[in-house]
Amino acid sequence: MNQPIPLWAVLALLAAVATGLLAGLSLFLALQAQARKQAAAVEELNRQVLQEREDSATRLAELESRLLSSEQRAAVLVPPTPPKSGLNLTKRAQVLRLSRQGERAAGIAAALQLPRAEVELLLKVEQLGERRTA
Repeated sequence: MNQPIPLWAVLALLAAVATGLLAGLSLFLALQAQARKQAAAVEELNRQVLQEREDSATRLAELESRLLSSEQRAAVLVPPTPPKSGLNLTKRAQVLRLSRQGERAAGIAAALQLPRAEVELLLKVEQLGERRTA
């Protein structure tokens, strides 16, 4: 009843096990190689991120320095002088005289070194005064 197993069956079984082991080993080695590639890619990305972070920090420090320098220069600069305001009676008389001679507001403002808006306002006030007296 117990018959011995033929040699060819044992060898076939051993060959199947060996083939399975070789397939498993080759799969393991392929996965290991792929893992190394992925680790190298991650390491390269990490290096790039660190370099970009360092570059950004350098750029930020440079911009902060420029901002501080600009703020310091702005504190030193003298603000521009405001345009002359308020007409004295002599200027008023000169404006009216030039207007009666036919000068336009822009020419009067340039000649007397006054803001054009002030000359125009003075001329309008003068016109309103003339209408009331007429």
